[in-house]
Amino acid sequence: MVAGTGPASAAEEGASAEGDVVFDGAVQAQSFRTAGGATSTFRTTSTATTTKLHALVAYQDGVAGNGVALNVISDNPHDSAMYLSGTEKARGTLKITHRGYADGSDGGAAAVSVYLETTGAVDGAGGTAAQGIFVTQTTGPTKGNLITLRNNGVDDFVVKGGGQVGVGIPIGATPRGRVEIAQRDSLIGLLMQANAVSESRIAEFRDRAGVAKLRILNSGALAAHNAQFGVAGAESYGGGDGVIGIRNATVVPTGDPTNGGVLFAEGGALKWRGSSGTVTTIAEA
Repeated sequence: MVAGTGPASAAEEGASAEGDVVFDGAVQAQSFRTAGGATSTFRTTSTATTTKLHALVAYQDGVAGNGVALNVISDNPHDSAMYLSGTEKARGTLKITHRGYADGSDGGAAAVSVYLETTGAVDGAGGTAAQGIFVTQTTGPTKGNLITLRNNGVDDFVVKGGGQVGVGIPIGATPRGRVEIAQRDSLIGLLMQANAVSESRIAEFRDRAGVAKLRILNSGALAAHNAQFGVAGAESYGGGDGVIGIRNATVVPTGDPTNGGVLFAEGGALKWRGSSGTVTTIAEA
């Protein structure tokens, strides 16, 4: 039903219309609604020779106030407010373009803004349990990326279909670990700052059984289940637990260290080379 002051078509004057109703030229109305239970359809057919033949264009030509071009509202708690589906091959199902300002005056704007509101709650009284952004699948894991943020000639942040996370890695590359961070031009690759709780840990690493094996304490101290210096070959602790293992040096130090010394193992013996070049055997093999 179309309500307005413009001239009515023959179908409208007759108060009944079967099938599509065609209006020649623009149609202006104060409001538009469909009959209860009916599905409204805005439909057009694009061809290889048509350009931007959109089925529906919502255009807000005002430059002041808070009116939007399209406002979708639903009171139905049992279904989504809006469905969106597409069959694109090289485009996003939803493409959003923010037309920015060269003077940077749009610093408070966003291409996508998600606001989670809790009906009936005041500030500080607790928020909704809804998720802000949710991505899932129904027919099997996607072969594409779940998230791609690209802004500096690299994949600044990417979550691959297999769950690997990359930060600053080359475009299209697969992270070489569950998480890979490429430091690039930053002075610090990963920064963790401790909180005010002295018993807390800056980082903790556990084995597959959930047992803590390595901790970086709030004080900056390193607490390890066992520690092995030298990475060539398998770990070897002589059956000990809570011990430090030092592998034979692959290259024995020959230069004099400055401001201290070098501790190393050679032929199973523990040795120390001081800043004057003296090598002292601390313990025999």
